[in-house]
Amino acid sequence: MVRAFFAVELTDDIRNQCDAVQDMLRHTDAKLNWVNPALAHITLKFLGDISDDLLHRVEGVMSEFSFDPAEMTVSGVQLHPRKRPRIVWADVSDNGWGETTVAGMDKLLAPLGIPSETRIFTPHVTLGRIKRYDPSLRAALEKVAGHAFGEMRVDTITLKKSTLTPQGPVYEDIMEITI
Repeated sequence: MVRAFFAVELTDDIRNQCDAVQDMLRHTDAKLNWVNPALAHITLKFLGDISDDLLHRVEGVMSEFSFDPAEMTVSGVQLHPRKRPRIVWADVSDNGWGETTVAGMDKLLAPLGIPSETRIFTPHVTLGRIKRYDPSLRAALEKVAGHAFGEMRVDTITLKKSTLTPQGPVYEDIMEITI
């Protein structure tokens, strides 16, 4: 079994900004597991644990996938969900590109038995997962809420393998889909 997902990679500049924002939020009384900025990305579609055979069929189907390039802006930091927050994330503005792209992916993957997304796609970059919330986190967040991470052009989607370890996930690129 392979734990797999489709993602958009971030630029080094945006990853550096992720690191800077995490540093600004580390001094709260909340307990968080921070995402390594080198691994930060925008998840388009999580496939979950799939067999090697299904993974190969996904690669075959997705090798025919085409999409339009996109301009994305990463700006703003928030807690999600707002009530009982579990994640600190950076907002991503993509003018609907992600929702359209994921719908196209769902159409190709559904015949393979991979369910379509039921939630509306919300592009974001996860910065940290909240293990123990403390109100000091919300206060610190107000200082970085409007932080501008940067802009980027998307012309590649990557299928990634994720191996969970006690030290955090290890990602391996399986395939790239480019325009």
